[in-house]
Amino acid sequence: MLYTIVMMVCMSAMPHTCEQREEMADGLAMNPGVAFMQAQPLVAHWLETHPGYFVQRWRVLPGRSS
Repeated sequence: MLYTIVMMVCMSAMPHTCEQREEMADGLAMNPGVAFMQAQPLVAHWLETHPGYFVQRWRVLPGRSS
């Protein structure tokens, strides 16, 4: 199922400088709770590829596109 991972990301050096980022995720489970667990590694991967940021909060929204 197609989902959008919506993250509020902030700069580590300036923690009050935040913005919303959206990443598409396909192939996650239809059950929202399971999809949330499956999306955790995708959020971790985003953090690994974007040094200098941290994720303040995130959620998974089904069927949404940016």
